[in-house]
Amino acid sequence: MNQWYRDRLKAEIPGLLDYWQPKINQQVSDWGIKKMKTRWGSCNISERRIWLNLELAKYPIECLEYVLVHELVHLLERYHNDRFKAYMNQLLPHWSHCHNLLNPKPNR
Repeated sequence: MNQWYRDRLKAEIPGLLDYWQPKINQQVSDWGIKKMKTRWGSCNISERRIWLNLELAKYPIECLEYVLVHELVHLLERYHNDRFKAYMNQLLPHWSHCHNLLNPKPNR
């Protein structure tokens, strides 16, 4: 099953990169998919490499797009500060919806 998920992501990611890299005016040198326990994605800014969590294949494509854009924006701004959020709001206005899908608040 994991291979099916991996193949699904590998089919989607190149098109998303082709669309978003010019919009953000940033290019990655490499990208990959791996199982991650605590993150949906990661960005090595100095290497310009992003990793995306294999589990994203279980979510709507919008969530994959959100994480990919999130990691690309880290090439512009390292921290999750106001500047980072402004980029996200400008590029992907519905980002908080996807963020909430991937990171639900615990029931109280």
